[in-house]
Amino acid sequence: GSLGEILKKDSSIRVYGTDISPQAVEEARTRLDGAWILDIEKGVPSIEQSAPQQFDAVIFSEVLEHLFSPEKALRSIVPLLSTDGNIVITVPNILFWKNRIRIFLGHFEYEERGLMDRGHIHFFSWKSLRDMVHSEGFVIDSISHIIPTRGTKILGNIFPGLFAHQFAVRLRKKT
Repeated sequence: GSLGEILKKDSSIRVYGTDISPQAVEEARTRLDGAWILDIEKGVPSIEQSAPQQFDAVIFSEVLEHLFSPEKALRSIVPLLSTDGNIVITVPNILFWKNRIRIFLGHFEYEERGLMDRGHIHFFSWKSLRDMVHSEGFVIDSISHIIPTRGTKILGNIFPGLFAHQFAVRLRKKT
C-alpha cells in the first residue's frame, strides 16, 4: 500500500490494492480505500460489491517479473479497465549495462533484493517488454524509464535497453 498511499497524498483519487500476501493486504487496508488478496496468475475473480467495477488505471509496479505468465496477467486486467483506462508497468531491466558486465564475467547469482531477487522468475529486456505488450493488444502511450545516473540520461533515452535500470511505461488498449 505504500505506492497507493503516495498517490493518495497527491490527489483526491481513490486507490485500491491487491497482493498475494494476506499480511501485505492487511497493511494496505490501513492506507488505501480497499485492498484484496489476489493471485493474479489465477486470473481476476469478480471484485467485491463495495469496489468499483472498472478502473481508470491499473498499476503493475515490480509485479510482472514475479509471474510465470505476465501476458496472462495483462489479459486478465482488460475487463476491469474503463474505456480510456491505462495500465502502468514497471519492471527491472535484465540487460542494464552493469548486469551485462556481471553476466559476461560469469556472475548470475540470486540475491535477497534487487534485480536478481530470488522471487524473479521472468526477466525483461526492452525488446521483450515491448513485444509482450504489443502482442497482447496494447500500445505504449508514455515512457519514463528509471535511468540511475545523470551522466547517462541522454544515452538512456536513446538506448533504454542498455542504460535504463528499470522500464516504466503506460499502456492503453489498441483501438
